[in-house]
Amino acid sequence: MIMDPLQLHLLVNHLPIIGALTALIVVVIGVIRKDATIRTVGLSVYAVMALAVLPTYFSGEGAEERVENIAGISHDVIHEHEESAELSLTVMLIAAAVALATLLTQWKGMSIAQPLTYLFVVIALMATLQIARTGHEGGKIRRPDLGSAAPSQHIDND
Repeated sequence: MIMDPLQLHLLVNHLPIIGALTALIVVVIGVIRKDATIRTVGLSVYAVMALAVLPTYFSGEGAEERVENIAGISHDVIHEHEESAELSLTVMLIAAAVALATLLTQWKGMSIAQPLTYLFVVIALMATLQIARTGHEGGKIRRPDLGSAAPSQHIDND
């Protein structure tokens, strides 16, 4: 059985969110512990997780085609998710490029490796927050209650 774009999108969409956050935490631990090996692992995993955003992003259009005509699906919500995904793709790829540059300069023993690591942490934090927002927007497509700021209903039995 061949997976269609919707199935692929649903299968891979959490990987860059959870993977990037986990890898970022590993890098921060490496910075705090002043351990180049831990930083290297975190930076390497982050670069791979950032690349995992590609199948997620590119399967999104096909996923949209499958759900856009289902009753109760909001085109506005899909559009918000799509706009957020475009920004996520950009910032995740920038973070991956900085991670790779950091790895290269660290491997070559260049003095710029440490400042690049700090730059990476800032960019990766922004990218991780952005991709989490994109995931949240995507969740609203089938769960409109995720966008509701209305307080929960409390039934008083007095």
